[in-house]
Amino acid sequence: MRFFKYIFTIIIYISFISGANAQQTIITMPSSDVLPGGEVILKQSNRYSPFGDAYASLTPQIIMGTGMGTEASLGVGTNIDDRTSVKLNLAAKKVFRIKKAARLTVGATLSPSLTEGKKPDSMIYAHGSYLCKKTRTTLTAGGFVGGRGQMPSLTGVMMGIDQTIIPNKLRVVADWVSRNESWGSFAAGLKIRPEPTTSITTAVIIPNNDEDRLAFSLSISKYVGKVLPEPIRKEQENKEEL
Repeated sequence: MRFFKYIFTIIIYISFISGANAQQTIITMPSSDVLPGGEVILKQSNRYSPFGDAYASLTPQIIMGTGMGTEASLGVGTNIDDRTSVKLNLAAKKVFRIKKAARLTVGATLSPSLTEGKKPDSMIYAHGSYLCKKTRTTLTAGGFVGGRGQMPSLTGVMMGIDQTIIPNKLRVVADWVSRNESWGSFAAGLKIRPEPTTSITTAVIIPNNDEDRLAFSLSISKYVGKVLPEPIRKEQENKEEL
């Protein structure tokens, strides 16, 4: 387990000195969900736009709980348009629980290109989440500093809503990330859980910089379970979200 904590520390360090979302998300923005230490989710995210300069992107990911409210993830994103580009997606976050209904999340992402000689894209973010138990609504809001091929220097905001319709079966979700760079968009869709260990998210994504180039996304998450021994400090985590 110590080895994976070292890996988590390295990812955080690289991300702060250097998005794609190789992590648990509402739709496009990082969520406050975190896996218990040693547990793993496999996720396949796909996005397709048939409009304008049509494109498709495929991103297989692995997400691992690293204990003590932390999570690290790795993905490889392939974007196909007039040419093919591949990026490595690294992400890590720390979730602080504030009472039972609120959480504070801080994290970072790093996306170095594997096919082009460009500096990595990067983002550092922090947001707060609050669960209204009466309506089963989770509201999330916060900010970020990002960079396209440079050190994080562009500031923005992110907001999201997650509304449970049928507990553990169906939720309506939406999020918005500001700015006109590739991460800036409005997204809305559904999260469906056909069985306890599988979650499917379908959504429409509208970029801030080109509303005519909307895209459709589909992601499938499979909860694998615990693949590592129990961490020294065991925490009670909420496993409802994938």
